[in-house]
Formats: sequence, structure tokens, C-alpha cells
Amino acid sequence: MPNFNLSPLRYHICLAPNWGAPLRTSLYAPRYQPVAPTTRAEEACRLALSPVRSSLSRAIGGSLLSPGSATQSSPLSSVMARAEDDKVPIFAFCRTRDDAAKVQEAANEVAVATSLVSTKGPTPILHLGLDYAPPCDAPTIDAARCCQRLAQSVSKGGTRTMGRVLLAAATLGSTQELLRTLGPILGDGAVVVADCQTSGKGRGGNQWTSPIGCLMFSAVRRLRVASPVQAPFINYLVCLAVTRGVQKALQESGLPALDLRIKWPNDIYAGGLKVAGALIHTTWQGGWFNVIAGIGLNVNNRTPTTCLDELLERAASERTTCEGETGGNGCVHGEANQAQTYISRESVLTSILASLEEVYDTFEQQGFAPLEPEYLATWLHSGQVLDVDESDTTTSVVGATNASRRITRVTIRGLSSSGFLLAEDAGGSWYELTPDGNSLDMMQGLIRRKLQ
Repeated sequence: MPNFNLSPLRYHICLAPNWGAPLRTSLYAPRYQPVAPTTRAEEACRLALSPVRSSLSRAIGGSLLSPGSATQSSPLSSVMARAEDDKVPIFAFCRTRDDAAKVQEAANEVAVATSLVSTKGPTPILHLGLDYAPPCDAPTIDAARCCQRLAQSVSKGGTRTMGRVLLAAATLGSTQELLRTLGPILGDGAVVVADCQTSGKGRGGNQWTSPIGCLMFSAVRRLRVASPVQAPFINYLVCLAVTRGVQKALQESGLPALDLRIKWPNDIYAGGLKVAGALIHTTWQGGWFNVIAGIGLNVNNRTPTTCLDELLERAASERTTCEGETGGNGCVHGEANQAQTYISRESVLTSILASLEEVYDTFEQQGFAPLEPEYLATWLHSGQVLDVDESDTTTSVVGATNASRRITRVTIRGLSSSGFLLAEDAGGSWYELTPDGNSLDMMQGLIRRKLQ
């Protein structure tokens, strides 16, 4: 079997209609190079696409046919190829090291050319039949632009692994569920992003609303850590990466910073309203965490709460009002500022992915300690006074003399060494509250177990 080494490449799989077909699967790789060390081009493509075809079939609820078996009535899924110097942002999935052979598509069949064919633009190298038409349009997010940004050097905002594989779609059931299916095939750093999720989930099985303009994506990363007891910190890594990434994107776009705050354990708030949430799925095996971080961030959508664009508009309006009060021309200033209140999902996505790679790398090498000051400076809860209802919350009391009381007033002090929420009561007893099974109600000041 050919040994396909995909690690040097960056791919983007775009689920979108093209050429009259209801679905196109395109794989993008800004850094293109041959990946199949075999002279049997047709067999190489068949073997390379087989696991992807079967997994994608399960994930989207359809069945992909074998190359050459599609009929005229079947919609097609095309894998496109391009040369490295081609300006068209459609790239190669697989190609052989045999310079005398090139896989071509003709009449819904896979063929192997006897010599290289000179073409302009993207060249279809393989067609896969698809026996259903998914109800989706082309994704509005420019995934090729994201790939190009991520392919830059790390010093210029690029990444080494995060976003190496980027799958974009207009509509998916759940980016996280799809990545749980395709992750083992797509590999470390794979990302799935969608304009709309029909079955997006939050903590506790809550449904995540996904209006157009919301950035919804999931990313996979394998983390080498000393012990599985470090799992709670992964929530904090992801939330910190979101706030850090958004601020970087704003700075790079010439926009002002926003007051974003982490609400324990996995939400991002601004002005008392939720703008982002994260759902983390982890598995532990042999010294590694396999982490799939699902993130939803309100970027351009004003419902159901608020979004980055609206927050930027408010900031611009406040600056305009201030300028007007000091004798400036408020209308002119307002128009100028309004033109600078839009942030693209592409810039936010790439900045968050770069920040994810940063915090993951730091955590692997040094643990959470170097990141804790930044995290605590960003979260909402330092010094917050809350009531712990011990009758319906999972707590462990360190050194408590009266653990039987039902309501205890505590002050949040930070995070424990185990990654739990750390609180102290008036008598000096310390409490650890785990993220799972608890919800933090800011309005009532009460930590309680969420009812199922």
C-alpha cells in the first residue's frame, strides 16, 4: 500500500456546489508537493480516497460511490488539483511521484495519462459519485484565504499544524461531530468550519444557536501531557486562545481592543452578554490527550445576544460622541469610524487558530503556570462573592469544620492546582468546584448543579 505522507501539506476541503453538481469536495493545499511514492497513479488515488470516502459518507449521511461508478443522474464530488504557481486557489489532494503519469478525469471515470498534460487553472483529477443532494449553498467564509494566512511563517501569524487541514461548509449538523469522525484521517491540526450548524451543541447538551455571521468551528490537537488529571485546564486554554486571538485580529485590522472576559468555565462575555462559547471533547491514551475544541463566536451576527461588529460600532459611537463634545465634526468622525467597525471571520479564525497553537505548545512544555496570570486577568470572577448550595452541587471542602450546612458564602480566589474553581469562605475553608456538572449564574450569584 502506498505510504501517503500528508504532514507537509495544508488542505482545505470545501463542501459546495459547482458546475451544476449539488456537492463538490475540493481539497486545498497552499504548499503542494507530490505525496504518493508509487508509479501506480490510479491505485494510489483509490487507496488514498477510500478511507476519506467512507468516513465522509458516514458523517454526512450519504454514500460516496467508487470512481467510475457514477451515472449521469448522480451528482459528482470532484477532487481538484493545481500547480504550485497557479493563482487559482484550488489545490491538489494526491499525486504520484511518477512524472510520466498523471491522474485525469474523463466521462466520470478515472484515467491515467501517459504524459503530463499542460493545463491552465484547476485540473480535475478524480471524480467521486454522490447519491444524494445536500441542502446547502457554497460556504461564505473564504477558507482558501484562511489557508494562505495560516501557511505564513509563525512570526507573521501563521501556524505549524493548526489549520493544516481546513474543511469548510455552508451547512453541517455539527462541526465537532464531523471532526470526531474525520479527525483520525485528517490528522493533527484539522479544522472544520461552517456557516450554519443544524445540530450544534453546548455544555450539558444545550443547543448552540448558529445564525449567519457566527463563526463556528472545531479544531483537533494531540497534546502530550504528564497526567489525565490535567484535563480541566484544557477548557481554560481554549477560552484564553479565543480572547487572545480576537484581540490580535482586532489589532492587525487596525481596530480597538474590546473588553472580553472569560466566564468560567467555557464562555466569553462582553458588556454582560455572551459572545462566545466552547465545548471541549477529550480522550486520553498513552500520555496523549486528543482534544477537539468546538468554538462558536458571534462575529457579524447581532442576534441572539451581541457580536464583535456591534461592540466595535458602540466603541466607535462613543469615540464620536466624545469628539463631538470637544468641538469635532461628529458626523464626519462617525462615518469614518463606521467604516472601521467590521471584522472578518477569516481574520478572527486564523488568529484564534494561531493562539490555540501558542497556548497548546506552552501547556505541553511548561504547564498552565505561565498562562495563569493572563487567564486570571481576563476572567470575570476574581474576588467575586457567591453562595455555594452544597445540597445540589458537587464540592469538596478542604479543611472545613461544618460541611453539613446547605448554603455557604464564598469568595472566588482563583484556580486550584487541579484546575478547579477555588473559593474560600469566611471561616477559611476552601472549596473546589469542578467545571462539569455546575453552572455559574452571574445574576443570582449562585453556583449550582445544572439540572439534566
